[in-house]
Amino acid sequence: MSKYKIVFVDIDDTLNPSNGKVSAYTKEIIKKVRAKGIKVVVNTGRSAKYAIEKSIEGGLSEYIISSNGAEVYDYHNRQEIFTKPINKEDIIAIYNYCKTHDMTLILNSLEKRFINIKDYKYNNEPAIYFEDINEILATNPINQLVILSSNFDRMLVLPNLFKEKFPSLKVIHSSIGLIEEKREKNKEYYHDLVLENTAKSTGIVELLEYLKIDSEEAIAIGNGYDDICMCDVVGTSVAVANATNLLKERVTYITDSSANDGVAKILEKLCLKD
Repeated sequence: MSKYKIVFVDIDDTLNPSNGKVSAYTKEIIKKVRAKGIKVVVNTGRSAKYAIEKSIEGGLSEYIISSNGAEVYDYHNRQEIFTKPINKEDIIAIYNYCKTHDMTLILNSLEKRFINIKDYKYNNEPAIYFEDINEILATNPINQLVILSSNFDRMLVLPNLFKEKFPSLKVIHSSIGLIEEKREKNKEYYHDLVLENTAKSTGIVELLEYLKIDSEEAIAIGNGYDDICMCDVVGTSVAVANATNLLKERVTYITDSSANDGVAKILEKLCLKD
């Protein structure tokens, strides 16, 4: 019998190649894992809406962790388990900054996603265009902001600039080019912003407590810099072969790449072999 009760898995370049589909093999293994009573939960920096779509596509459990740990949600019962909304005044100030500097701003709320640019899709995720920021904030708590721009130099200094202007917020994840300070031609860069003391690990801790599952009974699987924090709050951590080296140095296991069903292979090894 497996000692594990829950698996947390990142989406892009972990569960599937970025913007790709969950493979038939991975779906089959997830189905078998869930048949043994083990929950398989999406844990992503993407919006709740996208996380729900991928969870349904892959046949995962009813819970999702989205917006880099700022949202924990039971989408079957439409129940908020945990959210960390950003202060409205900070959102308005960041919106005005983006407007002044011709930057795209995306606002993530539970099951809704808003954007200040018409006819624009980021990461194949549709969003609702808005003109009046106050109207949006009046009825929608916002849990994560995504700022996008092709201006490498401005985006490079933005985390330090915002750290001074908005001490309650932090840049939780960024384009690899910004993290590694590698300029690319015709590239649009991004920063994800959430409240301070928020990360994918936050969502894990909240859901484990809610489900009364011990951290030693949990597996986390990822590929990126923002997945490193998951290693600290689960008993078993896994990196796919295409993961950043910093994550590979921290994990319990390294599995095959996302393109070669790495998630399915490690779940088969850890959860299905008695």
